Amino acid sequence: MTQQSPKASSTFLPPRDPRGGRPTQDIAAQLGAHILDVALEQFIRRGADGASMEAIAAAANVSKRTLYSRFGAKTKLLRAAVEHGVCRHLRPIATSIPNGSLHDKLFYVGKKMLDSSLKREVIGLETLVLWLVEHEVESLASATTPGAPGGIRIIRSILDNSALPATMEDDALQFLARHIFDTLVTVPRNLILIRREFPNTTAAKRAYLVRALDVLLWKRDIA
Repeated sequence: MTQQSPKASSTFLPPRDPRGGRPTQDIAAQLGAHILDVALEQFIRRGADGASMEAIAAAANVSKRTLYSRFGAKTKLLRAAVEHGVCRHLRPIATSIPNGSLHDKLFYVGKKMLDSSLKREVIGLETLVLWLVEHEVESLASATTPGAPGGIRIIRSILDNSALPATMEDDALQFLARHIFDTLVTVPRNLILIRREFPNTTAAKRAYLVRALDVLLWKRDIA
């Protein structure tokens, strides 16, 4: 199946000052986001080896000089584009965690992150992460599941705001955060995409997550 690329960037770029000079910080930030949106689209569509700085510059309507001055090399642009894409999926989850029990919060972020991990763009991101790891490029803590470090940080923040820190050491909490992420996201993602043990439906994912959390928390409603 041909990999579908994400939608083209809709970032609005204000016109440059005709008098020249350095752009304002706001315009520079918008330009940076626009370049990363376009670069990610090109990398997912063409692959890490197939996408060129020339093609990315042309698609983003900027010069190659701008790309090199901002990122230095294609691998650095690739890493920045991957991180940009991951943040685009994780940021809304991290900022919308509801009130409630530990079980409720973990179910919410688990469902959101699992749903996100099954999107075509994120599957495309996984291929790029694997390329970075295989080429020994420092990348996302060498995580082959896109968003794993960020997802673990979100779960750790939930654990830190529960009653658990009073009873668990810091290392144990970090281990638990990684274990919860893998149980709620990595494992069911593989069961759906690779092992085909259950379908990618709301009911099937909900049943899995509820059962997994009941086991993880041993049916305790921890505040």
